[in-house]
Amino acid sequence: MKPEISEEDLPSLGWGGLGPIVFFADAYRTLGERRWLDLASSGGSRLHNLLDTLDPDLPPGLFTGLAGWAVVFHELERVGLDFAGDTAKVVTVLQDRAIRGGIGVQWADTTEVLWGTAGIGFLMLTIGVETVGDDALVLAAGAGDWLLSQAHSVGDGLRWDLGAGPLRERPGSAELWFPNFAHGTAGIGAFLARLGEATNDDRYIEAARRAASWVLSTCRTEGDTCAAHHHNTSVRKGDSIGPARQPWDDSPMYTMGWCHGPPGLGWFFQELALATADAEWNGWIERTARTVRTSGIPERREPGFWDNVGRCCGSAGVAEYFLDLHTWRDDPDDLAFALLLVDDVLARATADENGMRWHNVEFRRDTPELPSETTYFQGASGIGLALLRLSRHLDGDDSSVNWPHEPDWTRRAP
Repeated sequence: MKPEISEEDLPSLGWGGLGPIVFFADAYRTLGERRWLDLASSGGSRLHNLLDTLDPDLPPGLFTGLAGWAVVFHELERVGLDFAGDTAKVVTVLQDRAIRGGIGVQWADTTEVLWGTAGIGFLMLTIGVETVGDDALVLAAGAGDWLLSQAHSVGDGLRWDLGAGPLRERPGSAELWFPNFAHGTAGIGAFLARLGEATNDDRYIEAARRAASWVLSTCRTEGDTCAAHHHNTSVRKGDSIGPARQPWDDSPMYTMGWCHGPPGLGWFFQELALATADAEWNGWIERTARTVRTSGIPERREPGFWDNVGRCCGSAGVAEYFLDLHTWRDDPDDLAFALLLVDDVLARATADENGMRWHNVEFRRDTPELPSETTYFQGASGIGLALLRLSRHLDGDDSSVNWPHEPDWTRRAP
């Protein structure tokens, strides 16, 4: 994962060793070169062996644990490798490990998309339904019911904290409210909107609307834009949350990445548009694009704010969002902006006899430069996947990795 400093290899998709497997499969799908298929197959076989001796303490999350394994096996199936049994086994184990009791079902006492119940719910709605049928839809609905029971009402809106699991590990986060996609209300609302459309249950769609009401209450919207703050400003430096800042600085923080910025909000608004058939949300999607394009990135350089090229927090993820938008509305300016971002990513690479890699700035550190990584969220595999997707897109192929939490951008609310 960080080969310059460590041989540690975590079996997770976001910050662990599984991103390269997905990259190799996608490279074969794009380029057709056998060496990439062989590498993907080797990684899949290793993961298969781990599944046979599964660690009972492995986290369940989409990007932190077992649920992400299903995404990897599913992508390997997509290029003709025989891992269907492994995909089904992962889904079945997640079903067995779901926590029941009280209202609905949940995993790890955690609400959000990357680690918790909303992300696994997305998996059940996609790969789960494809693999085990309606049982997965029932489980997704149980996840939705649990999330409804965990919501906090704020005026006309709803919001979520991280859940009892993270709060036990970090009691100081009890008053932490994330509005954006990765750990916050936008991601949970996106799952509920998708679930409402899949089940034809208005309870979930109404909750998603109320989630949007609270999210929008945190947004700056001047100049026909839309950006929600990273998190509430009562949480201080030292919590390892958000950009490092001075003790006296209580101004709202805004970032432009997918995880805690306008691209993730755009994903939420697209799910709402599809679930409600309400074109009002199209306008909010357009606002998110305008926000990013007028923000000054990628030229703007503020260590800890925008000096990151990764898929989660940086330019690669934003470039993919503008490919989403180009698919959605066929505006050539969206493609041009994606190309601008990718050109900047390539200009900042270190390329030598060992290949191409990147050194990001991590916004949670006072001394921010990170060693190069192979991970999906912060490293070369995530950036490489963005480059492969752009290559296909330029050839007229709008496909991407089948991420469970990604909206369908080939559809548009009327």
